Amino acid sequence: MQKEEIINHFQSKVPITTDDINCFFDLVEFKSVKKNEHIVRQGDSSLYFILIKSGCLMTYFKDKHDHKHAIQFGQDMWWTGDLDAIFNSHESSYSVKAIMPSEVYLLSKENFEQLIQKCPVFEKYFRILYQNALISHQKRIIRNISYTAEEKYLEFVKIHPRLELIVPQKYIASYMGITPEFLSKLKRKLAQS
Repeated sequence: MQKEEIINHFQSKVPITTDDINCFFDLVEFKSVKKNEHIVRQGDSSLYFILIKSGCLMTYFKDKHDHKHAIQFGQDMWWTGDLDAIFNSHESSYSVKAIMPSEVYLLSKENFEQLIQKCPVFEKYFRILYQNALISHQKRIIRNISYTAEEKYLEFVKIHPRLELIVPQKYIASYMGITPEFLSKLKRKLAQS
């Protein structure tokens, strides 16, 4: 993905100037990430807003039994990170790792604050992202409490058609709140119908 695609992404949300774009790129840090490499580990205090330039990242929570619970999968032009930890200055509750080789831009809280001060259009951009994320999370909660496993899986594939080819089945099952074995049975059943 070229810089122009990132600019186009911003422009699809808000009217943005060349100065705004330059300010953004001055404040972010580019990083290439290998498959299975962590950008953030649960308990870290050095945290970032993470823009995925290319690839796929998984945000997950590890419980006291060391089970990984997938919270989010992010692809090209998605943002991720532990907003609670970033905004409230505490250690991260989540880990973020690359599911495949990925390229990301990291934006620290301090640089985020500078960005929205210097370029107020980014405040509107992030407001739009946050409201869309809240809507998405509310829909996911409804799916989790009211859909059958089959309905959850079909909706997952509909919303994220490419992810099933990229993300290991155990993480998709975790995201849906079912076991990998049950997901295998469900996929076999759907393939036969």
